[in-house]
Amino acid sequence: MIATISGIITFIHDQHIVIEQSGIGFETFVATAHAYNLQQQVTLQTYLHWNQENGPTLYGFNNQMEKTVFLLIISCSGIGPKIGLAVLHHLDPATFLQAIVEENIKVLSSISGIGAKKAEQISVALKHKVAKLLKDQPDLTSSNASLSNWKDLTDTLTSLGYSSSEIKSATNFLKESNLDATTPLSTILRKTLAFLANK
Repeated sequence: MIATISGIITFIHDQHIVIEQSGIGFETFVATAHAYNLQQQVTLQTYLHWNQENGPTLYGFNNQMEKTVFLLIISCSGIGPKIGLAVLHHLDPATFLQAIVEENIKVLSSISGIGAKKAEQISVALKHKVAKLLKDQPDLTSSNASLSNWKDLTDTLTSLGYSSSEIKSATNFLKESNLDATTPLSTILRKTLAFLANK
């Protein structure tokens, strides 16, 4: 309904800002209110959420990627906008997508309001959605080498017939070996195949 909003910030609170546009102040909930300044001119991507009890609430994002990740999170059953903002407050969008690709429950459960059980739920619910998103929008990975490498590794192992549990154990092995997704893909793949061959 409201895709973007432009105006001057006239009020800053812990979780929301007020953007004045044409004499109207729009209360907009954001992930990092402290990152803005009074009288700052902004243009935010927005999402209007409707709650049956509280009515409409406007959420603002610095870019389309933040909004896309927010919408992915609240698409999970039982997960609302509050958790969506908490994720964006603690993690940048690329790091969150990487955690889903890796099935990294530890990273997800470190976010305020998300325990291990809820983190597992989010991981399962979003795994295929994130894979489709990265396939449809390759530019999301091209700007983040780490995310791109994990996706390429996962895709390669899947095409070779390895199960998701085997891939997960392999990525855990890589982290324990002080190898991460910023290591060249050829090195990661060689180490991973050697690990899986010895299992």
